[in-house]
Amino acid sequence: MILRGLFKDKYLYVKLWRNEAQVTDVVNGVSLREKSNIEFSNDRLLIANFYEAITFLKNLIHKIKKDYRVKRYNSILVHPMEFIEGGISEVELRIFLEVFESVGGRVVKVWDGEELDRGQVIEKLKNKSL
Repeated sequence: MILRGLFKDKYLYVKLWRNEAQVTDVVNGVSLREKSNIEFSNDRLLIANFYEAITFLKNLIHKIKKDYRVKRYNSILVHPMEFIEGGISEVELRIFLEVFESVGGRVVKVWDGEELDRGQVIEKLKNKSL
């Protein structure tokens, strides 16, 4: 239990657009939005090039958390902002989960509703179901 206090929960809220992402550290409010130099989206999928997306997102997340001793986030809430007409397919959901587990998320959830504030993000990530 003593160690639990040393490693506070870290939460990321990641909004995705075509070849672009905004990463917000929900606890401290630091946010960064960038466009990728290399395309990882196509006309049908936000993440069409799996490895290019991982590289871009790892670099973007690293810029947010560069001063942390532990380089892993407990929870990441992914929010696709485009290509969600008709809902997120099972295949797209799997892509989001795989990519964000690869960039360091222990718990990864996907949200396709309205934009959330910091408190709502934490609530969604702590909730067992989404």
